[in-house]
Amino acid sequence: MKKPSFFAKLSVIPALLGCAMLSAMAPTAYSQIEKSLRFIPENVDFGVINEEDGKVKRTVKAVNISQDSTFIISARTSCGCSAAEYPDDVLAPGDTAIVTLTYDPVNRPGKFLKTAKFFTGKERIGNSIKLSGTVIPSQKNLDRVYPDKAGRLRLSSAFINAGEVSRQEARPLFVGIYNDSDRQIALSAETDSYPLEAGITPDTIEPFGVATLTLMLKGRNIAGKENEFMFKAFLIETESGDTITSIPVGGYVKTN
Repeated sequence: MKKPSFFAKLSVIPALLGCAMLSAMAPTAYSQIEKSLRFIPENVDFGVINEEDGKVKRTVKAVNISQDSTFIISARTSCGCSAAEYPDDVLAPGDTAIVTLTYDPVNRPGKFLKTAKFFTGKERIGNSIKLSGTVIPSQKNLDRVYPDKAGRLRLSSAFINAGEVSRQEARPLFVGIYNDSDRQIALSAETDSYPLEAGITPDTIEPFGVATLTLMLKGRNIAGKENEFMFKAFLIETESGDTITSIPVGGYVKTN
């Protein structure tokens, strides 16, 4: 029976972790206190943001839908790129507070999905809202992070120097991919040699979105007595089957 590839093995990890997390959460998942706030709108779409324009803000109504007076005691966002501001007024049932959500697009190209959570009352009831949008990078940062062009794509590197590789190791290598167009593109990856495996995550890139080409170089499978090696990975447009570009992977095998 053929052994599953490195990428096939990786694909089951999120599922296993998800099961473990759900099991750990099971005792409390159904005992949480109901939300005390309703947001209008329910989620915030920042739309298309130009990185060079800097931070963007949106205001949202937060309505107290509980039967008791409450207040926002604190707020937390899922990353340092976003922030949440709120008033400390007491909210009677049905009262509305205006909260402000901020996103910083600097050095964060592509689509994003973040969460802001507002905690209310002494019980610290959590009330979450999603933040989403797409960041178009400045030309300066685009040239810095994705300097190499390949059709509608831009790459963080058009060549990978793997350096010295032991025959006992499996080394992961990465190339960032940016979709420099307003059209979605589905990709797959292939290699010309057995010692090199390739996968793309995600395999469909939204307009102005990003993905990662992951290469696994297996030293034990590099045949022959030559110390130096050169393999190639290929980016392929799934719909047409056309090869967009090839990425050489070079290095040499450690002999002792």
